[in-house]
Amino acid sequence: MDETDSEEIMKIREFKIDDYQTVRDLWRTAGLTLRPGDELEDVKLKLQRDPDLFLVAELEDMIVGSVIGGWDGRRGWIYHLAVKPEHQRKSIGAGLVREVEERLVAKGAKKVNAQVYKWNEKSSEFFKAIGYEAQPDLVMIGKQLRK
Repeated sequence: MDETDSEEIMKIREFKIDDYQTVRDLWRTAGLTLRPGDELEDVKLKLQRDPDLFLVAELEDMIVGSVIGGWDGRRGWIYHLAVKPEHQRKSIGAGLVREVEERLVAKGAKKVNAQVYKWNEKSSEFFKAIGYEAQPDLVMIGKQLRK
């Protein structure tokens, strides 16, 4: 748990499939670019693999943030960190990332990477502020396998 101010206490819990539309709307509101892998059926596949790494943050039972963590057996990954704009800069994003990091360490991860689009300076600055370093010698390469 993490206090965001003197009155509101943030609660972090695992994502439930019933949260899908709320979280999808949150992603849009927070400015995330939605991709084919963000559809309901793909999210259900994610929940079969490691549901304990897909988290939401709540204030007064309202979802205000989310993050998707991934574990490939070697490294941890962070995707889709989103916080409602009116709740940003209140430690919600940092709390979600810390919780994913702790869960990844428990699985055996020694390193975690966060994927941030180059144009998303706001997210890059956020991750730098919580101890992440840009990897200028790496290039992300991807291929769409299905639509």
